[in-house]
Amino acid sequence: MPADAYVPILKGKRAELDAVSGTPADKLVPLLEFLDPASVAAQLTRAWKHPDDVVWIQALNADGADDAAFATALTDMFNSLRSDFRAVPVLTSTEEPATLAAFSRIAATDSRGVVLRIDVEELIDESIDSTADITATLSAVGMPESEVDLVLDAGLLTGSATIQSAVALQAINELPHTNWRTIVVAFSAFPEAIGNVVPKNTVVAIPRIDAAAFTAVRRAAKLPLVYGDYAIGVPTYSDVAFTPIPNIRYASDAEWYIHRGRERANPSPQYRALARALVAAPYYSGAAFSPGDQQINDVATETSGPGNATTHLRAGMSRHLHLVLSRLASLGVP
Repeated sequence: MPADAYVPILKGKRAELDAVSGTPADKLVPLLEFLDPASVAAQLTRAWKHPDDVVWIQALNADGADDAAFATALTDMFNSLRSDFRAVPVLTSTEEPATLAAFSRIAATDSRGVVLRIDVEELIDESIDSTADITATLSAVGMPESEVDLVLDAGLLTGSATIQSAVALQAINELPHTNWRTIVVAFSAFPEAIGNVVPKNTVVAIPRIDAAAFTAVRRAAKLPLVYGDYAIGVPTYSDVAFTPIPNIRYASDAEWYIHRGRERANPSPQYRALARALVAAPYYSGAAFSPGDQQINDVATETSGPGNATTHLRAGMSRHLHLVLSRLASLGVP
């Protein structure tokens, strides 16, 4: 994978999948998380229009199915994907035996290797023998590290970019192997609850600490690294029982600008006003930059409907994906 590739970690939900569908795939390798393996083929058909390009797929055992049942679900999922997608399975170092055997069969059938995703905390936690866990996992799936893409997930780290990059660098130095096919380091910095950091009826700039942390760790690391992030999402899952106060999330070079409305009631005129304010801001890149920018412009000029929480999340995701790819291609930094 080239140095200017980008691996966003995204949930398999409508806004994220729609944003991916409108993003060029030549340097984009999305890691898509799905809660229901049986629905993945149908959802991926909607999102991934690039049959010759790789997409990484992780099914999460959110319902706590037993090992044998989950292994069967994984096998069925990749059987349904095989004819239409170049899907690579994502696993962790804590999989159970039947699941590992399923991953081994999938990898042997498809000959695309696997993706191993590890939290950086595991590598620096002295109570965890991560070397043994990684070695056992690779042995179980029958893969040398040269056929494995490694994702070091720093999404749950907090603190400044300096602190996060130092922890990630320590994790890299603890790796038992260096000959990985690719090493992705993925940070997360978008706030989990916008209301905690952005008052109503304001615009607030949130620093893109994830991008800054990666730039710092790449500078210090002795191994080639690829950038990953959670875009304008977060690593955790939560169900929101109410419609949020209208907001538009907009990625810029070093910040996200979050335009937030007044109240949950009467969202349509608020989305119009937020979009008009954004397109008048100096950091707006113009409608042609991305499908997300086009959508914001259309809302501002009333050439489309005002949108809702899902469509504006899609616009923000689209904008973020295009911005990161553009910056990596032109500047070498996210």
